[in-house]
Amino acid sequence: MKNKQLALITGVGKQTGIGFEVARQLANQGYQVIITARKQETADGLANLLIKEQLDIVPMALDVTDEVMIQAVAAEVNNQFGKLDVLINNATLFPDQYDTETIDLDDIRKVFESNFIGVWGTVKYFIPLLKKSEHARIVNVSSGSGSFGGEGYSLVNPWRDVISAYSISKATLNAFTLKAAADLKKDSILVNAATPGLTATHDILAGFGGRSVSDGAKSIVFAATLPKGGPTGQFFKDGEIISW
Repeated sequence: MKNKQLALITGVGKQTGIGFEVARQLANQGYQVIITARKQETADGLANLLIKEQLDIVPMALDVTDEVMIQAVAAEVNNQFGKLDVLINNATLFPDQYDTETIDLDDIRKVFESNFIGVWGTVKYFIPLLKKSEHARIVNVSSGSGSFGGEGYSLVNPWRDVISAYSISKATLNAFTLKAAADLKKDSILVNAATPGLTATHDILAGFGGRSVSDGAKSIVFAATLPKGGPTGQFFKDGEIISW
């Protein structure tokens, strides 16, 4: 067990979500996986489902909008494991569509606290643990809806003809991915973004042609398991680099 690589995934809040499936796929590849949710009981319940599959899962409570909590979890991981090999920033707030003129700006702040500032916070406080790994990886779970090009939904071809606050937050996350990749290149920490694509994590998304959660999770797992010396500062879907 001591030789296992250790991954931590944020925002594992439900059994049908991307984070849960990423945890399953990584654990099946021999990783020890810390799954985090805002409430400990949520993390415990989901961890138990995976543990029943004979997978090596550790549950922890983490709200990425709480800086003190991020620091406390980083300290706990350090105390228990002494390092971290893979950080997957999966926690995401997916809000309703907001109108530019009528939006309550507090709603926008909540979106960015979760989808952007929370990611920066986890990266900031887990960097010391990632530096102790010989194959550190950071994966920011993004969305093609936050890109300016490529196939499918994007900022220039928005879903249902509406650019959402979610899409704008993911575009900002993509920009941060580039910055973090440049800043951490000297430490040999690979930092990439990955999108699962339109995935049927909800019934409504299945109705719009969302693919299986298993297929969507593979994009994230690919970026998390890149070989030493692999690409950094890229945006992946299904193992292929896509446009920012």
